[in-house]
Amino acid sequence: MQLVLRYTFAALSIMLVSAAGAEQPVEDDEQTAFFSELWRSVELTGDRDDFEFPFIKLRGRYHGQAFAVDGDGGNDSDWENRRIRLGLDVVFTEKLEFAFDFNMRRNSGTPLFDNFDFIALNYAFSDNTALSIGKLRRNPLTREDSMSSNRILTVERSLLSSRFFVDNVGGVFLVHEQGDWAFGGGVLSGSTSDNLALPTLDGSLMFKGNVARKITPITELRLDYLYNPGDPDNTDVEPYRHIVSLNSYTRAGRWGLITDLIYADALPEARGDLYGFVVLPHYMLTKRLQLVGRYTWSGSDTDTGIRLLNRYDRRAVPEGFELGDRHQAVYLGLNYYFYGHKLKLMSGVEYTDFDSASGNTSVLTANAALRFYF
Repeated sequence: MQLVLRYTFAALSIMLVSAAGAEQPVEDDEQTAFFSELWRSVELTGDRDDFEFPFIKLRGRYHGQAFAVDGDGGNDSDWENRRIRLGLDVVFTEKLEFAFDFNMRRNSGTPLFDNFDFIALNYAFSDNTALSIGKLRRNPLTREDSMSSNRILTVERSLLSSRFFVDNVGGVFLVHEQGDWAFGGGVLSGSTSDNLALPTLDGSLMFKGNVARKITPITELRLDYLYNPGDPDNTDVEPYRHIVSLNSYTRAGRWGLITDLIYADALPEARGDLYGFVVLPHYMLTKRLQLVGRYTWSGSDTDTGIRLLNRYDRRAVPEGFELGDRHQAVYLGLNYYFYGHKLKLMSGVEYTDFDSASGNTSVLTANAALRFYF
């Protein structure tokens, strides 16, 4: 516990020192101009607003984070190269774009490139209707999971959202916006190849859809749904036949609020149905420093329906305590934005209480993270 507390103090100190730096007499537009010029260096050819030639730019991200975890079964701490990706954006016309990301090897060894994170062709029929085909980026399924890892407000997504994780998979997805409404739907493949993780047709096709409406000037309400027929070859989706998420996002000035109600109907491979909710408020303390909180509650209809995440809770609970039927967690963090989400520091502390099949256990986790993308 002392290890986590020392680590937490150090992580929060980094955030507060950075916040003090924000008070120095440096104009926001000068700092933004510096980073904008730096980020333009990854543009290789063409002009995004002039389609005489294709506009091509490098794309990539690095997410590195330190962690310290302490629980009833032990403690651990380390640095982790969480995500390293590199790819290209190619804009042919106002309507046609192509993009891909490689997952780079996060530790030493060869080959340098591991597999495709995504590779997709996007075509815009109009300003409010677009089609994507390929190995697609995540489409909406819970509010947290549909947010890019570049833009999530917590160091890690909640256990509840992560349990329904659908990896980037092959398929076709159509989105359409009409006034205050937004619709999305598509057919997805649930399997990928072993070498480059490209889509295959080994498994059964799945259906994914969502509908959203702006119910007030500051709040969007969205319903997400995934149907998985249960083919055992659908290895890139968790074993639930129906997943439903009713979620919302509210943003007004400096503050915002994310909410999510989630239910999943288990296939036989899962240990039981899973349900719960997430509440995630956030507030900008200054122009660059953000306070983030999150409360997660999860339940299951069986004694072993919930499994703690390997990152990081399972490292700190006693052997045999990783499965249970009730889980709750409280997160508090600070984010400091040098250049919006494109360059930021993050820190967070999360306390987890878990009713496992072997008894109650708890875990305290602290993180500090550096994240940038281009």
